[in-house]
Amino acid sequence: MEIVLAVLERGDVAYEIEFERTSEPPFELRVPSHIGGAAVVDVFDLVDASEWPVLLRYAFSECVPAVMGSPDDLNAEDLGEVDL
Repeated sequence: MEIVLAVLERGDVAYEIEFERTSEPPFELRVPSHIGGAAVVDVFDLVDASEWPVLLRYAFSECVPAVMGSPDDLNAEDLGEVDL
């Protein structure tokens, strides 16, 4: 199993997550919101895939209502804060 590191940036805060490599980089990632709780997810859009398949960079796009049990949701425990 090959792992990809993704950096999710929201303002001046960034988080790192790891996920299993796919054939192409995901154009969007959805993670549980730290602000809105379980009712919303944060949407991050792909902004830099120049280091694919090792590293991807995503920028915050919007918060949307959570769909409980969605296979696209990532576990919040996988998030780790990182300094920019």
